[in-house]
Amino acid sequence: MNTFEVQVHGYRKGHQLLASSVALARDDQSVVDRLSDVAGPLRPREVFSPYLSAYPLPSGTYYVVARTWQDMTVSRAGCVRTKSIFVEMDAWRRGASVGGILEQISSTDLPDASEAKSLNVGDGHEEGFATVPSFNSSELLEAIFFEELMPVVVFDAPDPELIGLRILSSLWPDIRAGFALSTFALSPRRIGGRDFDLVFAPLNAKAKFAGWAGRKIDGRLQQAERHRWTGAVVRRVFVDPNPKLLSARENELVRGNSVNSASVLRIALLWDELVAKVEQTPTAVLGLLDIANSGLVNSDLVSSLLEHRLVSAARNVAVSLPVDDAWDFVGAIVRKLQSGTMPAGHAAIERLATNLAKRSPRGAIELLRRPDVKGEIGALVPSIAAGFSEGAKPQIENALIDAPPDVFAKLVFQNTELSKLSISSDALIEKTGAVLRDAAAPQFADDASAVLLPLLVEARHLPVAEPIFEKLDSIGVANELRWLGHVNDFGAMELCEALLARAEEIDGFLAARDALISLKPSPRRDEMIEATLRSSVADVLWVINRDGVSEDLKGKLLAILFRHASVKELRELLSHEVIGVGAVRYSANFEIDILARIVLEDALPLNAYAHFVRAYISKADGEAKAEVVSHALKKFLSISFEEDDGDTLLLLLNALGSKVDGLWVVKVGLSRGLSAEVASRNAIIFERSQIEVRACFVAVVDEFARMLKERRNFDLSEDALDACAKLMFDAGESARNSYGRAAAWLVAPLLLARRRPVSLLVAALFPEIYLRLDKDEEASDFFGVFSFLGKYSRKSAREDLVEAFVYSSWRPGHFALTAIRCGDAPRFFARVLKLYRGEEYLIQVEKDLSALSVEDQYSVNRAIAKVRPASRAKRNR
Repeated sequence: MNTFEVQVHGYRKGHQLLASSVALARDDQSVVDRLSDVAGPLRPREVFSPYLSAYPLPSGTYYVVARTWQDMTVSRAGCVRTKSIFVEMDAWRRGASVGGILEQISSTDLPDASEAKSLNVGDGHEEGFATVPSFNSSELLEAIFFEELMPVVVFDAPDPELIGLRILSSLWPDIRAGFALSTFALSPRRIGGRDFDLVFAPLNAKAKFAGWAGRKIDGRLQQAERHRWTGAVVRRVFVDPNPKLLSARENELVRGNSVNSASVLRIALLWDELVAKVEQTPTAVLGLLDIANSGLVNSDLVSSLLEHRLVSAARNVAVSLPVDDAWDFVGAIVRKLQSGTMPAGHAAIERLATNLAKRSPRGAIELLRRPDVKGEIGALVPSIAAGFSEGAKPQIENALIDAPPDVFAKLVFQNTELSKLSISSDALIEKTGAVLRDAAAPQFADDASAVLLPLLVEARHLPVAEPIFEKLDSIGVANELRWLGHVNDFGAMELCEALLARAEEIDGFLAARDALISLKPSPRRDEMIEATLRSSVADVLWVINRDGVSEDLKGKLLAILFRHASVKELRELLSHEVIGVGAVRYSANFEIDILARIVLEDALPLNAYAHFVRAYISKADGEAKAEVVSHALKKFLSISFEEDDGDTLLLLLNALGSKVDGLWVVKVGLSRGLSAEVASRNAIIFERSQIEVRACFVAVVDEFARMLKERRNFDLSEDALDACAKLMFDAGESARNSYGRAAAWLVAPLLLARRRPVSLLVAALFPEIYLRLDKDEEASDFFGVFSFLGKYSRKSAREDLVEAFVYSSWRPGHFALTAIRCGDAPRFFARVLKLYRGEEYLIQVEKDLSALSVEDQYSVNRAIAKVRPASRAKRNR
């Protein structure tokens, strides 16, 4: 039920409102007052039939349907009476019946003021319009619906009211809400600053429309149809009993649209046409998609109507179109398909792309080469790649080789099977490597890395691997090394070398080593670990301290690092306390050349250095041995470095054997600048050395003597002095000249050193001087250069020796040995008995003979026994 308001206009001292059931806004009322009057001046005695006007009010509150009658009851010519029905705009939009409204103004009698009252009208009126007489319907409808939108005037049309009512009824509410119509006008009519959309005028009013800006149509003229849908629209508007531009289904298709009628009508008509063609012409679905994307249709309804047709079309395209045309279809349709809609349709297109790619890989390449700003074509890459992976290998390979870099990358780097294919031949390997280096495909680097890296395990893959490796960080390098070790135990060394080069570039050796250590040990793995190491403190410490590295491998690695270290690097390594000590554990792995470098560099802590010296000696031979040992010997002779340092020295001396430079060794080993402890140790070692070495020291006992004299006070230990004495004893047998010079140098100062344990030295040297005395001039010359005053005889020498022993802490046994060696023991013992408490001293001598030979002990006892009676007899007299 709708409520309509009514106004009646007529002549009352001019054309004016006679009665009204509604109060309108001033602007609205002004429009009604004007449009309720006749449109244009009447000519004298001109008569016209009642006509209709339909238009919206400016405020949009009401839509007005009015009928105007010529008022012959008034004496004044040209007066009219108009009854206007005001339909609320919402009701008009909802489709208020034009026929139901028309009934309220269909009377042939003039309306009066009493009819200006509210009306209640039902919704159920059926239009049931009569058929329009033949007229220029095609041109009229084409002008309204299929051509540029502009106002239309129709001249001399048969039954304008029926034509106008059918048109007004056929419009769907959104369009007719703004449509302005007049079935009779003697001049142009305007509302809200614009011309009426459609007016009908008699033929004699043409002159009044000379300045008309819109279309002018001769209503009686029959014109050929200029548009494909003209006939259908004419039938719907002017033939069907209930005029409608759109069927119920078409109206649902465009429901909610507020665009101009022509666009919506064309969309609806085109939709029906294309739907009918889809089965025979699958490409018609492209037009349907255009409609779906136009924004002029109900998207939900369109999707439901279109999806199964799209699936069918994709299936038909695969068998009905040449392959190139089919690819064009795919390219066009993916640009029209909106993401998120019609999933079955998307799947069908993807299947089509896969099928076509298998049959025509070059067509796929051409499709992917097309501009793709929004990425619609790119979305087909997985489907095309799937087709490639199933196609004939020679065709696929040739297509890929000729593909642009970005297309190649999109396909290959996102499909595992194609990635495998891309490294299956030399030509594809070269192509893949070139693509990875191409500036056009950097965005695919991550995809390439993820897909290709597990496949790159052969040396021939290097052109592909290098550009990928260049993008890896330290973790990526480590993971790839781990993978290559796991797959084939680093069988492709070219790949490994490229990875290591990358690791060095990004300071990733540490991560690489950790990855390598985690693998099962093998010679190749060890070589890889070695390649990550440099002769630096950090790397050597890593080897020494790293868990998971076998002791054997640590030794091998350290040996290599020490061998390849520069002089500067070697010094840094050897001077590091932890490295120096740690390297000792693995010295057995070091070859002789490495040991020699370490010993000659002389930078290790002393104990570690001694260890390497011993290790070197255990392996050394040949001419080079003397240089290295002498270098170490010079160092060790001057210092005390460990508890068993004497053993190390002895080892060094014995290693040189007869090549020992005794003179040099003694000068260094007994130098005055050395402490007594060090010099004492050296002297003992000299005496303990093996025979050929000892012989070198025996030959230079005169240098011993000179060095001992320079040290003053004979500050060596008793054992050291005894060792020197033993060498002197041997020199008396084999090096007479040196022995004699030693005696000449030392005897006098020895006899004065009564608080030092030099008695064995005295026993070794004094006899040489004693036996030369009183012989000839040569002896005097020999001893004259020393500190002896006056003429020195054996007697005075005996007296000096006896006093030195008796009044010192020297061992009495050494006195006996001296006397025996001088060959004049009775005289020495006799001289003792002349001294105070001399007898007691001889008793001490008798008790201290254990160091003498049995024969010498017998001689001593006989000599003592021989002098005792004589001494007693003298005392008795």
